[in-house]
Amino acid sequence: MRVPACTVLLCLVLGPGCAGSHRKQAGADEFVGVTPIDLSDEQAELDELDGIELARVTEDCGNLLDLEPAARLGRLTEMQVRCLNKAMLDAQRQTAKDKLSRLLLGDAWAKGDVHRWMGIATRHLEDVERSDPDLVYQVAYTMVEIGNPDKMDLAVYWADTALERKDHWEGETHVRRVYGLYQIRTMAAYKHWEYLENQYRSKPSDALQQETERVRNEFKTYAREWLEFAKSSHRDTTEAMQLCAMAAGTEAFCHAP
Repeated sequence: MRVPACTVLLCLVLGPGCAGSHRKQAGADEFVGVTPIDLSDEQAELDELDGIELARVTEDCGNLLDLEPAARLGRLTEMQVRCLNKAMLDAQRQTAKDKLSRLLLGDAWAKGDVHRWMGIATRHLEDVERSDPDLVYQVAYTMVEIGNPDKMDLAVYWADTALERKDHWEGETHVRRVYGLYQIRTMAAYKHWEYLENQYRSKPSDALQQETERVRNEFKTYAREWLEFAKSSHRDTTEAMQLCAMAAGTEAFCHAP
């Protein structure tokens, strides 16, 4: 019995269950199904292209196999760092850019050069890829720790970006990361609001007053969301409650259903 081409195409979409149902129609001794697609050759070709790209753009930087452990230990020289930066900009394939960017990230982190790490990490998220929630989390956290208070909207943006990918984490890591992101947003808004309050006191204006109120409302919202998550995940609520009451001017807002 011949199976129409449209039936085979439907099986590709519906999966094994579809093949099983048509097997019954065709008869117990006749196999009807779809051969799994083998993409190993295509992947090997992509890997080879990545290797060619990396070899081309890093030929002046040294052996990549030697640069990797050096980067992890923070032992890249200034000349190597400059060379890898240029190589990353010259690379066309995103996978090659990602590889080189992560070498630079590892080196800066191992050296404790937080400001250089932030520059590389921000460039990575903006120009290479932003699907790594752990990196996005670290960027948002570091921005709150060392960033200018008038730039905290960006920390909130990256915290929100990481929250969009929170399903990447599981179990206790999920709880810890999500709790941390709610905390990061709250602290970012608090720092921004405090900065604007000081600005308004020194030089009041209607525009500044409106902006201060906008940020205060964000601060209030973020603090309450952090508090609610802390309660639902059975984590400490002390700091979240204090900041929520500060932003709202009353604890009643924080207790409201």
